Amino acid sequence: MFTLLTALVTGGFSAFNAVRKNKADEIKQDGVLKAAISEAKAKRVAQGDTNAAKLDEISLNGRGWKDEYLLLLTTAPLILCFIPDYANYVSLGFDSLDKVPEYYWYGLAMVYIDTFGFRRMLRTAMEQWVNKRAVL
Repeated sequence: MFTLLTALVTGGFSAFNAVRKNKADEIKQDGVLKAAISEAKAKRVAQGDTNAAKLDEISLNGRGWKDEYLLLLTTAPLILCFIPDYANYVSLGFDSLDKVPEYYWYGLAMVYIDTFGFRRMLRTAMEQWVNKRAVL
């Protein structure tokens, strides 16, 4: 009887220790997995920044007349606002821009990002926006 009782207690302790060890191993594996995921994300971000920087560099090296054209087009309304005869036309133009479809603005933004080499800046802004959205 005493032997049976000792065997049950010893078996119970063995089972308890095995469960505890399995839990500890599971927690350790979870930590290793999270560290690997974090490292992979960091590598992906670094690689993406490198690729965006290379594309920006190619864009900047190939600058041509379109850069000057876009700069003139962007600053012309600002300059015309200070000329009394043209300020009214600028105001009417901006009123008309309220009716432009949203997809056009996205397309225009892509043209500016490509022309002026803002890929890295856009990537950073998008990551921050996504992170803010993920927290909410």
